[in-house]
Amino acid sequence: MANSTGTNQKRSQVVTGMFRDRDSAERAYTSLSERGYSKDDINVIMSDDTRNKYYPEGSDAADSELGSKALEGAGKGSAIGGTTGAILGAIAAIGTSVALPGLGLLVAGPLAGALVGAGAGGAAGGLIGAMVGSGIPEDRAKEYETGVKEGGIVMGFNPRSDEDATYFEQQWNSDKAEGVYRGETTIPVVEEELQVGKREVERGGVRVESRVEEKPVTEEVQLREERVHVERRPVDRPVTDADKAFREGTLEVTERAEEAVVSKTARVVEEVVVGKQVEEHTETVHETLRRTDVDVQEVDTKTTRTDRDR
Repeated sequence: MANSTGTNQKRSQVVTGMFRDRDSAERAYTSLSERGYSKDDINVIMSDDTRNKYYPEGSDAADSELGSKALEGAGKGSAIGGTTGAILGAIAAIGTSVALPGLGLLVAGPLAGALVGAGAGGAAGGLIGAMVGSGIPEDRAKEYETGVKEGGIVMGFNPRSDEDATYFEQQWNSDKAEGVYRGETTIPVVEEELQVGKREVERGGVRVESRVEEKPVTEEVQLREERVHVERRPVDRPVTDADKAFREGTLEVTERAEEAVVSKTARVVEEVVVGKQVEEHTETVHETLRRTDVDVQEVDTKTTRTDRDR
């Protein structure tokens, strides 16, 4: 198991709110821009229906009470590059479309990357999961999802300081925002652990086959054989009773012979013994483990606030 060392990290905050109309959403976006937050810092979530309602394709996105006036001052103008209505319209035009069952979404800001990167667009809980992952409680995320379906616009960001968090929490609560949430998000520190086990694998072996071989052999044996032979010899003597003269009869003489009889007997003359010898050895495993390190840096907001106060 790998050793790990802890990393002290500053917990970041999250502020979110839902706006039911275009003007209140644009005012919230304006205040964020004036405070030095860019489109890459601000999460914006609305339905496709809401986008088509407030920012239809081909219309003048800046045609609103707030968006019809150009923002003055270098800090304001450079922060958003034009009127707030125009910027929200541009975000609506280029935002990431995420397909959820029964709901088409327009998502802009860091949250869009989380949704698309996780493949959450194909799951019904994708939006809720992404919001929970960004630090929003599940019950509040469900409330926001319902509000988006009903035409609301959800906006959120990670404040750079407690002062910013308090400022926008109070401002949004007094500016028609619903469900304003201020909380903390955590950055997980992930490290890999090395787990070494073992398993059996086949590394070859021995195959023993038996087969029958035949070879010719020669053996000699003595055999006895009888043969009957008949011989006629001329004689001249008187007949006796032993001659059994003038009697009919038959005499049979049987010939006998020996023949070779072969039989075989199997005998064990050798044994082949197959066994296994077990050996143990120590193997050193080399691997590379990954770990997430988090660097926390203080952000100097003096310049932004000075511009704002001018």
